[in-house]
Amino acid sequence: MKMAMLLLAGALAAHWPDNATIRVWVDPVRAPAGGDALVEKAMRTWTAVAGGLLRLERTTSQDADIRVHFFTPDYRYGMAAPRVNPATGLLTHAEVVVAGEAAGDALDRSIVIYLTALHELGHALGLSHTDNFNTIMYLFRQPGDGERFFGAYRRTLRTADDIGSTTATGLSQDDVEALKKLYANH
Repeated sequence: MKMAMLLLAGALAAHWPDNATIRVWVDPVRAPAGGDALVEKAMRTWTAVAGGLLRLERTTSQDADIRVHFFTPDYRYGMAAPRVNPATGLLTHAEVVVAGEAAGDALDRSIVIYLTALHELGHALGLSHTDNFNTIMYLFRQPGDGERFFGAYRRTLRTADDIGSTTATGLSQDDVEALKKLYANH
């Protein structure tokens, strides 16, 4: 198994408190049509695989634990900035940005938004990058990684409705195990 989680001084990476309900706000500014629904699908995906260890819940309050914003893409598809309470080592909040536009057809754009939200929410939950191309937490390193990654996911879909479904979560078993390892050991 090729899980590559960053370990700091022998301890697991930062995480949210046990059994946390993490409130997520999706900024409507620059949100593409359907972008908020794709972020919600990513939230439901992480909540489902967490198996009760945590829950991501949509809120309309801007003072949410995680705030998701859309931006015009540059060389990145997204970014996440989780914040840790130095006294407790627990995550307290996170800012996430997701590219609201992408090249290709409507399905390509939806795939990029969903998978980027899934990846960046993974960071907001405390997961680190991996070097395993088959995980959502893979860090694109090579030219063409994005096109290959998003294209591989597209081949798992029959229709746009399959995005974020139980048959096309976008997560590998390594992603699920990394999340459970991070949250089940305390």
